[in-house]
Amino acid sequence: GAMPTPTRHLSGTLVRRENRGVLMDCGEGTQLQLVRGGLTRVRLDAVCITHLHGDHVYGLPGLLSTLAMLERTAPLTVVAPAGLRAFLDAAP
Repeated sequence: GAMPTPTRHLSGTLVRRENRGVLMDCGEGTQLQLVRGGLTRVRLDAVCITHLHGDHVYGLPGLLSTLAMLERTAPLTVVAPAGLRAFLDAAP
């Protein structure tokens, strides 16, 4: 859904295997849901954004900021439609 409720959150699905993960979409609140699910120690290898609707991408600037604050040096693959770089450049 495009609007969060107390029992439903925006798009963001972590696919993990052997402590490695790929995040499919990153709606607002994705980081909080990862914390709630105890998934913050999963090594995030890639983020795949399916399309540039806000409910699929508005959490990405915050996630990238958090990774920078954690001084992540490992590369992060981001797969997304054209236009993501412009979106990220415009994000505060």
